[in-house]
Amino acid sequence: MIESYYAIVEEAILAFGISPEQTRGEQPGQWNLKKSKFDIFIDVWEQESHFLFQVVAPLCSLPDENREEFLLYLLKRNYGLSGTAYAILENEVFLKYTMDATLLTKENIINTLTKTAFYAEQSEFVPHES
Repeated sequence: MIESYYAIVEEAILAFGISPEQTRGEQPGQWNLKKSKFDIFIDVWEQESHFLFQVVAPLCSLPDENREEFLLYLLKRNYGLSGTAYAILENEVFLKYTMDATLLTKENIINTLTKTAFYAEQSEFVPHES
């Protein structure tokens, strides 16, 4: 059953003109895409008899200074996001979207990837490459 979700993800990746084979991660159900300077990770897995789909884009590390201000800024920015949210794990900031994989369609995967890439590029707190 989980393989059918893998197939839907790969159809969506192919719709961007990217070879799914070149984006596959180390484990089944993992894909790694690149959009400008951002990585976008896709995962499909089973957890407690539920299938989940997730898109994660690492953005930056938490700042050493003005951390409380930065966290409040992220919280306020979450209000304007659609579907995705800023999340923090350990010392890293991510954009994250998770849903029940049984609801997957090629179209909503394309929409989620496009939206995540757009939000990542609009994150002005992310250091710019020189």
